[in-house]
Amino acid sequence: MSDKLVYAPREIFEQILKYAVIPTFDLIIELPGQGVFLVRRKIAPYKNTWALPGLRMMKPEGINDTLARIAWQEVGMDIDADQRWFIGQYVGRFRTEQGRQDLSTCYAVNCVAGKIQINTEHFSGYRFVQGMIEVPENIGAMYLYFLEEYFAGE
Repeated sequence: MSDKLVYAPREIFEQILKYAVIPTFDLIIELPGQGVFLVRRKIAPYKNTWALPGLRMMKPEGINDTLARIAWQEVGMDIDADQRWFIGQYVGRFRTEQGRQDLSTCYAVNCVAGKIQINTEHFSGYRFVQGMIEVPENIGAMYLYFLEEYFAGE
């Protein structure tokens, strides 16, 4: 990817949230022997809940670019985006941020390198789960859906 990502100023992003659906991507990253990586969000939507690492797609990114950026920026991991596998899509509708609506696409990916380093602006902590029985109750609905799909396929 040769073009630099440009973020909309907050006041413009607020207008976008009011009128447009936001394309987002979430990652299921399973580390061998530890389980699936969950993060505790500090920001809306899903503030103060458990989640999967994720962000919105930015111009001029492709899917692999977006997934690699999410893994690196959010949790400090390098992934093999070419070996991703599709988990599902979910339409999230929120009462926060101008009635925000996201179309989230989830992929499972393998970590190839890196040391866990969560984005402390976005997350307050992390944990691992090895099955649905270990998924905390305080988890966002779309993340619960993605984890159910993922663990059902194992």
